[in-house]
Amino acid sequence: MNSADRQSLQFTIDKILLKIFGAMSKDTYSEVSKYFGIDPLEEVIDVRRDKFLKRYCATDNYLCRLINARQFS
Repeated sequence: MNSADRQSLQFTIDKILLKIFGAMSKDTYSEVSKYFGIDPLEEVIDVRRDKFLKRYCATDNYLCRLINARQFS
């Protein structure tokens, strides 16, 4: 996912919060997001990528192990 896609998704999340809560400052949006458990998009993507890589590296599938070995050699 490139940075333009990430910015577009974050913009969408911000607009949804704007529709729900009305006009607020950026700091207030951050606090509302925190209180409602809406993590920043970059953080969500990083956590999901790390989780995928952990599961990918731990698999017993021969093809996955071969690709993993080539990637880190």
